[in-house]
Amino acid sequence: MTNLRLDPCSDPAAWADTHRAMRFGVLEQSWTYGDAVAAASHGRVRPERWLIRDAAGEAVGMAQVFSRRLPLFGARFLRLVRGPLFRPGIERPRREAALALIRAAYPWRQRCLLWWLPELNGGTESEAAMERLGLRQMVTGYSSIRLDLTPPPERLRAQLDGKWRNALKQAEKAPMLIELASRIEGSWNDAVFGALMAEHDEHRIDRRFLGPDAAFYQAFAAAAGAAPEEDALLIWAHAGNHQGKPRPLAGILVLRHGRAATYAMGWSNQAGRLVKAHYRLLWRAVAELKQRGVAQFDLGGVDTERGAGVARFKLGLGGEVFTLAGSFV
Repeated sequence: MTNLRLDPCSDPAAWADTHRAMRFGVLEQSWTYGDAVAAASHGRVRPERWLIRDAAGEAVGMAQVFSRRLPLFGARFLRLVRGPLFRPGIERPRREAALALIRAAYPWRQRCLLWWLPELNGGTESEAAMERLGLRQMVTGYSSIRLDLTPPPERLRAQLDGKWRNALKQAEKAPMLIELASRIEGSWNDAVFGALMAEHDEHRIDRRFLGPDAAFYQAFAAAAGAAPEEDALLIWAHAGNHQGKPRPLAGILVLRHGRAATYAMGWSNQAGRLVKAHYRLLWRAVAELKQRGVAQFDLGGVDTERGAGVARFKLGLGGEVFTLAGSFV
């Protein structure tokens, strides 16, 4: 007997506390992410937040499910992305029992169509666990890189790939100014953020990229602060001012969610690429996150086929590659 139950959660502080206690923090399971999805969809998609409790009432896991009603069919379309999460040390039978509880909460007989990307490592064991729930794999595994920020700065720098470290040295010698803005610390820069979002949406259209659009990131920034230690950090490089306006070179957006953070997106113009501004920006992000008590930095996904150059750039930071089991329905 596992004696687990699902309890709904409506308290952002309790949710954030539970998120901090999980083995790994995940952007898609953060409170602010849920609020941003709801805002960007104008309320058509809503988060349903569950804490997984044991017999003593302790939260041993969590799952944020996104629900959208399909009125014409009297059904609901549900997405669970990178969840549930569990505390360290939870045994596989209890984890699988929690998966079964979530599946039972959204049954076919109630016209619930559940699209599920579980936070399970890829492999036959994970695939079998999902198949036992009556779900089939529809999309192969998602891959990303997780960088451990707990070592001292000199060790983090030593573990950089040699070419990456040399590019960083060049960037540190280049004439550029680096600025940082935090949404919850009151230093936000709407003009720079707006310019970065415009570049991001143009890039999405050109490359047919299916990731979040500017509306989502704007909603995340607006919602930041509702839960403790959830923030949007904007870091950009420029070459000084011209006629009262900064001359931008590059910029990145990093989303913090408790003891973890995710590299959301970035942009660089030709001048920025020449001075290797992105290397300096990402290294600055590592330092800033570490200073704020962040222990894990998710570099936001890698695709060695469609984005080999970006993948090599992220791999140069020396993090650990992981691949999840894939999406099931």
